[in-house]
Amino acid sequence: MSTNTSETARLFHVRTIIVCCLALWLGHTLYETVQRLMDLYIPIPMGDYWRVPQFLKAYQTWQMGVFWKQHNEHRIVFPEIFFAMDVLLGHGRMILPTVVSVLCYALTWGVLCATVARDRTIPIFDRCCGVLVAGVLAFWQGSTLALAQPFLLEWPLMQVGVVLSLLFLKKTADSGRALYLVLTIVMAVVATYSSGNGLLLWVLLLGLAFAVRVEKRFIVALALAAVVFVGLYFAGYQFSGETNVLALFKHPVSFLGFTATYLSMPFGKLISPGFGVGLGLLNLGIVVLSALKLWRAKLLGTLPAVILFSFYVFTLLTIAITAAGRMDPADQTFIAATVTRYLSVPMLNWAAVVLLCFWTAARLHGRIFHAVTLTLLYSVLLAIGTYKLRSWREANEQPFVDAQVAALHMDVGLSDSTLEARIFPSPEFVDLFAPPLRSQHLAMFMLRHDRWLGLKLSDFGDPMPDKTIAGGITHLAAVEKGTEVVGWVDTADLRNPYPLILLANEKGQVVGWGRRPAAGFPADWRTPETPPHEAWIAYANSAIPSKSISAWAVAGHGKRHPVLPIEGVRALPAIEGAPKADVRGLIPDVTLRVDRTWGQGAIPVPPLWGWQPPATPYNSWQERDDHTGQFVAEFAPPANGCVSAGVLHGPSIGGLSAQFIDADTGTVLANFPLREHDNVWSVWKVYTHVRRVRFVATDNGKEWGQWIAVSGPLFCN
Repeated sequence: MSTNTSETARLFHVRTIIVCCLALWLGHTLYETVQRLMDLYIPIPMGDYWRVPQFLKAYQTWQMGVFWKQHNEHRIVFPEIFFAMDVLLGHGRMILPTVVSVLCYALTWGVLCATVARDRTIPIFDRCCGVLVAGVLAFWQGSTLALAQPFLLEWPLMQVGVVLSLLFLKKTADSGRALYLVLTIVMAVVATYSSGNGLLLWVLLLGLAFAVRVEKRFIVALALAAVVFVGLYFAGYQFSGETNVLALFKHPVSFLGFTATYLSMPFGKLISPGFGVGLGLLNLGIVVLSALKLWRAKLLGTLPAVILFSFYVFTLLTIAITAAGRMDPADQTFIAATVTRYLSVPMLNWAAVVLLCFWTAARLHGRIFHAVTLTLLYSVLLAIGTYKLRSWREANEQPFVDAQVAALHMDVGLSDSTLEARIFPSPEFVDLFAPPLRSQHLAMFMLRHDRWLGLKLSDFGDPMPDKTIAGGITHLAAVEKGTEVVGWVDTADLRNPYPLILLANEKGQVVGWGRRPAAGFPADWRTPETPPHEAWIAYANSAIPSKSISAWAVAGHGKRHPVLPIEGVRALPAIEGAPKADVRGLIPDVTLRVDRTWGQGAIPVPPLWGWQPPATPYNSWQERDDHTGQFVAEFAPPANGCVSAGVLHGPSIGGLSAQFIDADTGTVLANFPLREHDNVWSVWKVYTHVRRVRFVATDNGKEWGQWIAVSGPLFCN
């Protein structure tokens, strides 16, 4: 008797330790994810969220028709409501949609977990392990790639609508109460009018209603609701023509590969596309095998089985409709199934699979796969998988880094097209809809930083010019109407990893500011001279005349905090970014010397937006990245001394350069500042009074993406 008691006590302590460890792991995961979510916050619209500034006036004048406007194939009525509320009540800072997105994601996970946690026929240890492991998986930091984008609210909002509609339909069958049917229809409407994928939910609900034996009168009511709300969805609908359902049947192997790859995300990115397909098929196989075993045990009608399997089936329906519009049968890597904007769907689907495994093993009293072995197995796989996915996650966070940099430059009052292209493909669109945000003090402009320009350093604290701190300016480059400044500072002296950096001219006037982007330091500027964890980026506005730039770190906030100088003072570059309005036609009487590897053929991806050259540009690509050579244009500058030229280049700038040179002396007048991954034309100008100018573009790069295209020399103001 004492032996059995001792064994029971020992088993209890072991299980308690396992649950506590999992709880600590989940707590740590939540802390890291929330912290990363805050780090990835972008204070200016990014990507499709520029739809909100476009409809700003409609929100403010209560034009209800704006909520019916499609986004691609979707009617996003409910996400649009939160976007409007954020503008009207939250100063357009995009915090409300992000918070709602996270809450919907967490609620979906919570409902899935509750179906298992409330099943008292299985041990509490099994329930705790399943819930905690599913939580560690669902809330891994990689989930922020979707949750940190407020416009992607449509996915979590759709998912919470799906899982709640499934839950209420099951309760309708069990209780026979009409209230639950009403709630089922309401949540199905939320899912449908959050994302077009929700249209297929009605088919699933009707099939499930028959399967769980809902009363016939309720099935009729559900069918009528489906007809009404699906029919209403297509009132005034504009079909894009991109959806091709027949392609799923014509290319079943590709469809299966697409489905498996989608299901495998994000863990399918660990090794290779083939690994992703295999992992997705394993995911599918586990669910099918579980269904067969539960069917034999007559457990498919229980609440956990109904909710978890139905949620999984809806994921498959979502994949099918996505594949109908995005699948490319010629692409054997299934890249369209791996985009991060879909990430909340497969991650919560993985959580459902984990819960299903724990619940099935407990109900069927598995001898090999029981709670302890499943916990150990999933914990090891999760620890290894999430560790190895760090580089993938960091690479996919680069758009957030780029957007934070673009926000910094807009905060200073600049509008450089190459930087604006990092938050939306069309700089013209940003230039059109950013001014209302600025004038109405919405988004980051509510902070009114524009009032800082021209102030004295003493307005930010106590300048201490004799207490220079370790750091320096490592890079200066021209942008449109300003200067980009990159440097580093020893933050240990400041006790603040993200100090405000002020840029001052030779008169001590503040001409710009910046800080280290919380999402990380851009890969484009990482050099041995610029330590990423201490680096900062700032922008100076040329509206205030300046000859040189010095950087100062504000060690806190308010008047009493010191403003400390960072080592080094740098002269501003001679070249300037030329706004489109300043650029005119081609300068005549130009002598060209172009290597035969160059030509005027097509370039790989011609930009659809931004400035376009007035004549067919020369480029070094000519259908091959390994072409090298030079383009040389020699000419006499116009009377006003302003000369300019446009440059476009591939994703890599290795071996590429462009310069204005004094043709008589060979002196370099200005180097063009090329940046990795810029994908629109940039135009640069310089003022000179030399007799003749030589514009030289050089391509010495032979690797992928190393090509350059140039316009001819241009007049400018």
